[in-house]
Amino acid sequence: MSLDFWRENNFRLEPWSTDYQPPIEIQELSSSESEVNHGVEETNWSDFISQKRVSPELPQKLVFIDGRRRMDAALVGGAGNTINYGVFGTIAVGAVVVDRSKHTAKCDRITIHRILGFGGNQKAPEETFIPCPLGSKTELVYLPVKPHLDNKPEIRRKLVQTEMLKAETILVDSFAREQNTLIVRDGPLSYNSSPSTLGYVKTMHKNYLDGKHATLLWELQPGERTPIFGIQDKNQPLWSWYLKSGNSQISSHKLGYHDLHGIVRLELSSEVDLEEAKLIADQTTYLIPEYSSHPYKDPRAPQNLIPVGALERELGRRMGRRLQHFLGSIGVVL
Repeated sequence: MSLDFWRENNFRLEPWSTDYQPPIEIQELSSSESEVNHGVEETNWSDFISQKRVSPELPQKLVFIDGRRRMDAALVGGAGNTINYGVFGTIAVGAVVVDRSKHTAKCDRITIHRILGFGGNQKAPEETFIPCPLGSKTELVYLPVKPHLDNKPEIRRKLVQTEMLKAETILVDSFAREQNTLIVRDGPLSYNSSPSTLGYVKTMHKNYLDGKHATLLWELQPGERTPIFGIQDKNQPLWSWYLKSGNSQISSHKLGYHDLHGIVRLELSSEVDLEEAKLIADQTTYLIPEYSSHPYKDPRAPQNLIPVGALERELGRRMGRRLQHFLGSIGVVL
């Protein structure tokens, strides 16, 4: 094999396992999807990194919120000759509460939901009980969710995803009134998110920056951010900025990864005053790198935050085994 191709092209291995969605999956942004105002905080982006800013006061408490979903079993069938797609699903949501004044962290308010949903407006039964095996008297209870008009196999994943996001929003709201607290929700903000909540997006799907503004992404060092820009999302207007996570020891340059490795995007409701948004953005340049993961512990380092990784593992443990092994007990044939 000729080495000329590799010498002439700047390819790098992507360290995230193929089991995960790739961190860089940029598509061109259509103006119909969202409109971006790049001049919200700074019009001259080229000089932004070199500008000196006062170190911000950091919040006493951080709350990291995440959820996990699982399609336990897929269903297809219906009355007569009809075909409807359905799903048994398990959802787990929870929080890691970090008290920076006491240097403590704990998992909190973890809940497990088991759902049964269908497409094609097929109504689910009130409850479905699945006996656990090995002589256990415990039953798994699957509760119905609102059926969806769409009736394609993809609706199964959408039903489970929708219920997980609803559960996350309820959990976020339970922390929203706490003082001196920053809430970090893993993933983009959903509709009607609390103004005090920060959305943490670790995979790049959309290109919100044009050429001259996107250049800054390649120049960011760990702990540096872009200026805030505005996104006129179809659901709600947002403040947003990019930040490079990690530190000098686990930077993309040090590890030989692509220059965009470690880039994350933060979201904040534009209901927050711009000056307050600037303060929060500056806080994230300290906090996100502080809680960034290391490659030897997390395959999605440094983007996947340490508290979120710990929460994911605990949620997975509490979700238990997949349902598919037990469905014979209610006569369901897969």
